[in-house]
Amino acid sequence: MLELMEKAGLGAEEDWTYRRKLAVMCRIVGLQGSIGLFGHISLRIPGTDIVLMTPGAGSEKTAVRADEIFIFDLAGKIHHHPGGDRPIQIPAEWRIHTQIHRDRPELGCVAHLHAQASTVLGIAGKTMVPVYARAAIFHAGVPTWNNPRLVLTDDMARSLSEALGPHLACQLRGHGSVVVGETPETALVACTYIEENALFQLEAEALGAVIPLSPEELHDCSTNAFGIAPRLWDFWERRVITAGLPL
Repeated sequence: MLELMEKAGLGAEEDWTYRRKLAVMCRIVGLQGSIGLFGHISLRIPGTDIVLMTPGAGSEKTAVRADEIFIFDLAGKIHHHPGGDRPIQIPAEWRIHTQIHRDRPELGCVAHLHAQASTVLGIAGKTMVPVYARAAIFHAGVPTWNNPRLVLTDDMARSLSEALGPHLACQLRGHGSVVVGETPETALVACTYIEENALFQLEAEALGAVIPLSPEELHDCSTNAFGIAPRLWDFWERRVITAGLPL
């Protein structure tokens, strides 16, 4: 049991529950194809400065285990490097997570995705607009951070966090996206629907026209839109468990 966890008043069972939660989400987003060789997800333990983070490049995201989770504090200090039974890479862009969690203390989850369709939109200079009902959660817009580089410095992390602002997601031109949520469940909703909407938008544009949701439709479709979060999580968690790999 880490001293950091003990100081936060967390027991071993609670500690493991949070690590397992993040491992499950990592596997889900991996199964969705939004992270693979690259990409990572973090979970901030509520009421603490503790940030759990999935492994970096080289890890099989659909097989990440609870004992392979990194533990950071908000300042970026690593309190636990999992090591494990195979080499595990520290996420090179860990500053994305610690910076956004500092700037947005209401958030419980930050995901850096490398999903194809939403990345293509950013490369094409296309703003993501909600074109189907579920994506109405992005009614406030999805800004773009106009920099394809890896986020490897404090200044870059601050710049990206400023671009994200109060939004649910931000495109990283030529790189991927950042998607956030107050809980892992709501972050999963946003991770799922940003990529689905991007795919629909690209296919509609290829056919010659995109019809965005109207302001009235955005209002109606976004009302209680995150109510589906528990069902969406349960659906995907069952797929993770059915795969049979130990967590």
